[in-house]
Amino acid sequence: MLVNALESLGERLRSRVRQALSNVQTRSAAVLVPLLGSPDNPTLLLCERSTDVLEHKGEICFPGGSIERHDRGAVDAALREAQEELALSRELVSIVGLLDDVETMVSNYTITPVVGYVEGNPTLVPDPLEVSRILTVPIMRLLEPGVEVSAQTEYGGVVKTRYSYMLDGNKIWGATARIVHSLLELLRD
Repeated sequence: MLVNALESLGERLRSRVRQALSNVQTRSAAVLVPLLGSPDNPTLLLCERSTDVLEHKGEICFPGGSIERHDRGAVDAALREAQEELALSRELVSIVGLLDDVETMVSNYTITPVVGYVEGNPTLVPDPLEVSRILTVPIMRLLEPGVEVSAQTEYGGVVKTRYSYMLDGNKIWGATARIVHSLLELLRD
């Protein structure tokens, strides 16, 4: 199923119209969606946020944060945040493309997910103030039956599908789950 997964993903990202959201009432953020290892059978890198951070305490997420004035856009911000949070050198990351923007419901962010590939398994050093642990998940595990759960919910009068992923006692939910879902949809096609 994932033969030439990285190459196919890059082609799909380049050949589609990306949904970029522009909402002046939200803060702009970017996350790196790091794929590690083999291009044919990549592993997804996630973090569990520490309990010391201001927002999203203890949640499983991608490395990322606010786009700051000195950043040269979403890609630069995502790479900077991955360096700060995990000591992942930007020189090791090959940018594959951008997924559709995602808005958070509570913390008021518009997030641009930046898919990046890192060959092999780099040595990562989590910043203990921001990251309590690192999780790596083979993409094939996320595609297993029963891992993805979806439910219809209403928020602000709009019915939406909410996704979550249950893996080894870990729950991926919220904006991170929406990003994972959009990544998997592109890999499934």
